[in-house]
Amino acid sequence: MINLDGLEGFDSLDDINKELQKRANAHNKRGLRAFEGLLPLQMQGLQYDFPKGENPLVMNKLSEEELKNCLLLLQVRFLIDMMKGGKQIKLTKTGTLPTKLVKEIYDFGYLKNYMIENGISKLQKESDAIEISITHLWLEMSTLAKKRNGKLSLTKKGENHASNGNFILNEILTVLLYKFNWAYYDGYESENIGKVNPGFSLFLLKNYGNEKRSAHFYAKKYFKAFPYLKQEADKCFRCYATRTFERYFKFMGFVHVEKKAILSPAEIKKTEFFDRLFSLESH
Repeated sequence: MINLDGLEGFDSLDDINKELQKRANAHNKRGLRAFEGLLPLQMQGLQYDFPKGENPLVMNKLSEEELKNCLLLLQVRFLIDMMKGGKQIKLTKTGTLPTKLVKEIYDFGYLKNYMIENGISKLQKESDAIEISITHLWLEMSTLAKKRNGKLSLTKKGENHASNGNFILNEILTVLLYKFNWAYYDGYESENIGKVNPGFSLFLLKNYGNEKRSAHFYAKKYFKAFPYLKQEADKCFRCYATRTFERYFKFMGFVHVEKKAILSPAEIKKTEFFDRLFSLESH
């Protein structure tokens, strides 16, 4: 909070405004403990300008071989390759990928679904596996593809960058950070947990992910930075862990996730792919 003490000693509103601006500038140049030492302006950059702006976390370009460690990217690129040269994918009446294509993507084995792998459910359609549904959804929400008259095809930008893995990854990450509703696949009440400043979650992972840690370790730091999001601790922690680590960061290939029981906190460790993709600004 900006210190408001002593303002009664100023004679004019103009002098007060100048002093407030001076104090605000000083406040913004001071790292905050709740923000892991980051400046308020750096936190703002992570929320609104990452990964394009000046941020404490920098996104690097990787080789095509290194990009193969992003499993969701592999699935997205498979769909993109199908649409190169003006080709289209005919969707079902409900706007989803056809069953044959859904099973073909799943059989690659890039991302596996717990319910399907354990025989609890069967893969009959796109919505049966979040791992397939989100591949289609994020591609459609990006600037790379469009849906018209029940068919999915590449945009001009998609055609131009169809073979550029780094560009596609940047597009998909932008969808996750800024366009996608993080609450879409769960029943948690809050739509903002995890969605608010996921760049800060990436920053935390970069700093602490060398060791295997409980997802609750990251949740505590996240809610310390954004206490207004915290309601019931256990439920909020599970919401954050599920969305951030067990789903979206895992799908992107950013984390290794170990979970002993359904309700137990997951154990999180960053992947080598994540470490190569992101660097700290000072490094």
